[in-house]
Amino acid sequence: MRNFLKGAAAFVAAALLLSCGGNEDNAPKSAPTGLAVQAGDASVIVTWDQQPGLTYWIFSAAAPSITRDNYREFPSARITQPATSPQLITGLTNGTTYSFLINATENGGAAGPATASIAAVPRLAGSTWVLGTALPADINAIGVGTGGYIAVGAGGMLHTREAKIGASWVAGTSGVTSALNAVAALGQTVVVGDGGVILTSTDAKAWTARSSGTTVRLNGVLAGLGAFIAVGDNGTILRSTDAATWNAVPSGTTANLNAVAVVNNALVAVGAGGTLLSSTDAGLTWTVRTTGVTADLRSVAYAARYVAVGDAGTVITSTDLATWTAQTPPTSQALRRVVYSTRLVAVGDAGTVLLSTDGLSWTAASSGTTANLRALIAGSQLEYLFGGVGGVNGISR
Repeated sequence: MRNFLKGAAAFVAAALLLSCGGNEDNAPKSAPTGLAVQAGDASVIVTWDQQPGLTYWIFSAAAPSITRDNYREFPSARITQPATSPQLITGLTNGTTYSFLINATENGGAAGPATASIAAVPRLAGSTWVLGTALPADINAIGVGTGGYIAVGAGGMLHTREAKIGASWVAGTSGVTSALNAVAALGQTVVVGDGGVILTSTDAKAWTARSSGTTVRLNGVLAGLGAFIAVGDNGTILRSTDAATWNAVPSGTTANLNAVAVVNNALVAVGAGGTLLSSTDAGLTWTVRTTGVTADLRSVAYAARYVAVGDAGTVITSTDLATWTAQTPPTSQALRRVVYSTRLVAVGDAGTVLLSTDGLSWTAASSGTTANLRALIAGSQLEYLFGGVGGVNGISR
């Protein structure tokens, strides 16, 4: 009922705007300029030349074209107001054509003229990438932190970025010079790195060094299922429930562990020589699994099945964590990260980006770079962000 009333109110407001027309003295005399619509994953980004003192209304519907007078005749008709450029509009259906137009009011007066409509077709993210300004050091990991994203890397480099359209990376201070290799967040943010470094923060600005009890390189960290788990060289697994106190947990292996993730309500760690471990009790105990491969595994995700990737284009899949099948390598390049949002995206050396819906069949996408890619994350607005050697970074919506 609440959503119905909100929708009804929007349509009544639109009707009042339409009935008023754009001829009254206090109505804007011209349509907004610079309207552009960028398709995204189940979304679009609408931009225009926003002027001070005006309130903007975006009219949209599932149609090849619309006008302010007829948009309600088409499916998925809606008004987004007050709108601010750039405006993200979500909840759209990939593969469907939508049209968008915009007009404005001033001081609660009548609506001015509307723009012509522009059509766009939302589609899965991952195919098209836009490179950003390179960061000053190699990016080893990108994660979700407090209020946005965090990129960490060589020499203790740490940058943050707000989770909003058009945001840029901003330099932070980690307080260490060791390479930082992974980041995760659950109420607070945890970063791990070389020499057993563990840093925590509640605001992604001020960082506290924690005692890890080890000096080995920590390569991966996760936050989920009520615990923080860090993994590293020599089979090291550390566990914490508060991110402050860390305890070693037996792993059953001495192989270097490269990454750990929460996948389908299980914890999975992957590492050197085809090593793969799983835990179903929030990381208290671990089971060593037989993968049938000897290549180093670098990352794991879940999309209807478990998918782990690694060196020389290695891809292995499983439906139960116990039995693993090696797939035909989709590339000869090392694959460093794989994540899932609306589909699987994997990145690796020489700018490799691969896309899949099932982990079995993969297609290549152009990343716009030949740098080795080490970091990848599925963002909060159905976008993907990657990072790599030389501070290269990119985003796909």
